[in-house]
Amino acid sequence: MAQDTAAIPTGQLWENPKVYNRRWLIMLTLVSGLIIVILDNTILNVALPSISRQLGASQGQLTGAILSYAVVFGSFQFTAGVLGDRWGRRRVFLTGLLIFGVTSLAASQSKDPTQLIFWRAGMAVGAALITPQTLSILTNVFPPKERGRAIGIWAGCTGASLSLGPVLGGLLLDHFWWGSIFFINVPIVVVTIAATIVLVPESLNPNAGRFDPIGLVLSVVGLGSLIFGLVYGGESRDWSSFLSTGMIVAGLLVLVAFIAVEARLASPSFDVRFFKNPRFSAASIATAFGFFALFGVTFFLTFYFQFVKGLSPLQAGLAALPSGLGQVIFAPRAPKLVARIGPKFTIAGGLTLLAISLGLYTTVNPGDPVWHVFIISFLTGTGLAHVVAPSTESVMSSLPPQNAGAGAAVNNTTRQVSGALGIAVFGTLLQVFYARNIANALEVLPETFRDEARKSIGDTFVAVQRLGVVDPKAAGQAARELFCGAGRACASGQAFVAGVHITSIIACTSALIGAAIVLRYLPRRSAPDAGYLRQQRMSGEAPEATDTAASAASDSVS
Repeated sequence: MAQDTAAIPTGQLWENPKVYNRRWLIMLTLVSGLIIVILDNTILNVALPSISRQLGASQGQLTGAILSYAVVFGSFQFTAGVLGDRWGRRRVFLTGLLIFGVTSLAASQSKDPTQLIFWRAGMAVGAALITPQTLSILTNVFPPKERGRAIGIWAGCTGASLSLGPVLGGLLLDHFWWGSIFFINVPIVVVTIAATIVLVPESLNPNAGRFDPIGLVLSVVGLGSLIFGLVYGGESRDWSSFLSTGMIVAGLLVLVAFIAVEARLASPSFDVRFFKNPRFSAASIATAFGFFALFGVTFFLTFYFQFVKGLSPLQAGLAALPSGLGQVIFAPRAPKLVARIGPKFTIAGGLTLLAISLGLYTTVNPGDPVWHVFIISFLTGTGLAHVVAPSTESVMSSLPPQNAGAGAAVNNTTRQVSGALGIAVFGTLLQVFYARNIANALEVLPETFRDEARKSIGDTFVAVQRLGVVDPKAAGQAARELFCGAGRACASGQAFVAGVHITSIIACTSALIGAAIVLRYLPRRSAPDAGYLRQQRMSGEAPEATDTAASAASDSVS
């Protein structure tokens, strides 16, 4: 049996012959756990219209289902790394799998949107426990000479999972109910738990940092308040309410307190000192702008393909592949460009291409062929490919090796939060502009249905469905006016695309701001910062054995 029950200190796992001989089986086990987490980041997007129809979920509730996962996952992930180091990585990995499996089963049986949001948050807790342990165990199972190859395979599986999530979701939704996208996790979790018990050894870091409960609570409260305020404001269109603007302000204040507290802790979960290094800050900001735009675009493209173009869930999943294809093709080639022109111009060029592709969404109209959006989406993925990998390399090279793990955790959390904010901001903007543009067309509906229908294109569909129960004739007339042909949108499609045009301009501007920041602050060539190294030595901090390449790869996931 595998685990050789005694915990093995960091860096010695591959020296155990039994562990070394089954290292590839261990990798397969860890990747199996990671894949379900990565799939779950994207598989929900293609199911949003189905959930809207079958659960009667509003746009705000759909946004909440996404954000409950993203915020909890981003908030807990860096703390989960500390738990693994202190209590045992295999133990925390198994705990995460168990939580993820149970909450996936519960989410698949949700009876209303509120239950779905709650169980999605539970899934995020399990996912946060799983993710950092996979790479931490992997980099200690493989000896240095094989580690690069192992991490490459691990990262490749992650990238493939991101692209295949929407396709798998579409296949499931074409044959089963919407909850199948969560239920599929259950058998994979069961097999992975069994394999982990048999194959994966225990390990821990005897010099791990202390658990940071204050930082965890402040980060969750701050991020949750901020994003809740954005979503509530878009849903209610009442920005004078405490639940909108008040929560946004409260969230920002809590996050300021979080930064102040973390700056004074000996073992912070979020080491804010890293941001004193301009190279680290500029590269992190570049990643944040890239994922802010990517998550927002992914959010509205799902609704465009299904509600406006009338594609099935599977077709909509396949339509999401061009962006992933651009990343798969060009991300491995980005380091060659960095070697030639440096990270500054590579990242700035990637953000500029990303901005151009986002600006091109202003040319999209309801009657356009889908290949028009495919081309734009491919350019979006290509631009992002030249942002993420070089930014990660710049972040990791700006820090001394003993801080690589902490630096990767900070950068990864920044990316998760920016993605969550992208969904909140773009979702809110789409709601506001859709409501403004659809108002006149909704006169075809009885007055009692109009307020609900104007919130989003999904809410318009739900309102027409509800009208069909009480007045089928009126519902048929409304459907002919609002949804022309077999799922093709007329008035609702025009209103939705008008909102997309506005949001794409804002996203384009954001990417250009990110490029300007990179050109201003990121050095042309990355190298360890001597000043930071001196600061670490003067503070008397002991070096930690941390694998820089492994940490950088960890930062490229989820």
